[in-house]
Amino acid sequence: MEKKPQISSTYDDMFEQGGFDQVFDLPYQSSCYYPMYHAVLKVLQNKKVENVLEVGCGSGAFAHMLFEKTHIGYRGFDFSPVAVEKAKRRTSKESAFYVADALNAENYATLSSSIICTEVLEHIPNDLELVSIWPAGTFCVCSVPNFDSTYHERFFRSEAEVAERYGKLLDIKTIARIKKPILSDISRSNFFRQLRWNRYRPKRLKELLGFGNFDEVGGWFIFTGYRVEDK
Repeated sequence: MEKKPQISSTYDDMFEQGGFDQVFDLPYQSSCYYPMYHAVLKVLQNKKVENVLEVGCGSGAFAHMLFEKTHIGYRGFDFSPVAVEKAKRRTSKESAFYVADALNAENYATLSSSIICTEVLEHIPNDLELVSIWPAGTFCVCSVPNFDSTYHERFFRSEAEVAERYGKLLDIKTIARIKKPILSDISRSNFFRQLRWNRYRPKRLKELLGFGNFDEVGGWFIFTGYRVEDK
């Protein structure tokens, strides 16, 4: 599979086009990423987190859900100016988003928030360098996929692989599997439309109804933990 270069202009183009099936422009509750967003938000609420910094905010879908459902303080950045502008327009929270390089340690120098980093680590060649510059003791919620893509540097087949890669930098407390819907648009109208169109395709119907295997249909490993002290 030919990989896309990890440069800002590549992601500017992707966000400009809305991603595959325009998924990045969908309302958060209609996006295939919603189950993952919901799981991350539940972690933050259970942990009683007061403030978060989102590393790689994209077009602001998760932030929009957080603003609508909680009073958690939020700031987010992305290295794609196009994504950041879309996040501002989506949420009408101009001051919450900014353009920045995740690998610049200055962005975390005075961090007093928990970190959210979803749909990011798999895109960065030097992902371990990124995690290593997060301040020690910071509570982190991250996700990585179990499926490949032209934009992915890596993906993970098991919880053990996730723990092996990030366990030296994070004191990992939990790793959960979240299955990815097979539809990009999971809105009620599109879901029933797809059921009707696929009523004579039993395998597809089962997948639409959520019976597909995690390893076959794809999904995310969501892991939580604290950045450890460097030795």
